[in-house]
Amino acid sequence: MFAAASAKRRLKRGLAALKTGDTAVARESFEAALRTARLGEVWLVAGDAASSLGDLARDSADLPGAEHHYRLAATQYRRAPRTARSVGGRVRCLESLGDVLLLEGRPWDAYREFQEGATAAGADPSRPMGTEHGVEFVSREDLRWTSHLATAAQAAGRRRLANDHYEKVLAGCELRGDIAGQIMCWEGLAALAEDMMAWNDAAHALYHASNLYPALPDPEAHTREWVQCLRDLGAVYKTLGRRDEQVRAFKLAVRLEQVDSSARVNSNSETMAHDEHHRS
Repeated sequence: MFAAASAKRRLKRGLAALKTGDTAVARESFEAALRTARLGEVWLVAGDAASSLGDLARDSADLPGAEHHYRLAATQYRRAPRTARSVGGRVRCLESLGDVLLLEGRPWDAYREFQEGATAAGADPSRPMGTEHGVEFVSREDLRWTSHLATAAQAAGRRRLANDHYEKVLAGCELRGDIAGQIMCWEGLAALAEDMMAWNDAAHALYHASNLYPALPDPEAHTREWVQCLRDLGAVYKTLGRRDEQVRAFKLAVRLEQVDSSARVNSNSETMAHDEHHRS
């Protein structure tokens, strides 16, 4: 009982220090909370403390330290009584651990952590493909974790596996009408095709991605990504010797850049005029 109260106090002290930007005190408090909680078998508090230490290590670019603490936190959460908080904490730690392992250049290790995270979250990476009775309901968790798996598989050079994951996410995004998700998938499939020098497949994927940008809720906010997609498409058309399509893609990219540049200039002029009006 004493250990639980003491660990909770130290955890609260660490969170308060974190809000004021005092990371040294926050780290010291989290470490003390972790020690006390583990001794008293207060697993949920131990998970929270270790997770917070993982965040601090990640934010300071200490990737080995972040990996250690996220693994430790996931273990503490698994030992705790099963509640929404303990499951949610473990899922978050496994996701963060996968991201850290990707940054460390260990994509296949990241893939395994993402698999475990998907299971813990109740996501089913196979669900977006549907069943013989039609396409099943696809949750955002299904798409999010399948996307993580696709990214890790691609980084690990498992192109066929990554391609399978991207196609599953794409099917789910189409079902949900998720335009941004569809663009991400088409661009991921294009990158895989380029790695395999399958230029026709790359052109097909980039063409679909470029046509989806106008359907975004705020396409102007994504002009630069749209322009880059068109330039990539033009480069692939050039490789294929499809000159007319190459020129069309590059011309549209240039036109979008000009419109974006004009909009930025007008916005800056309006801001300056507004500021001048207030000063006067």
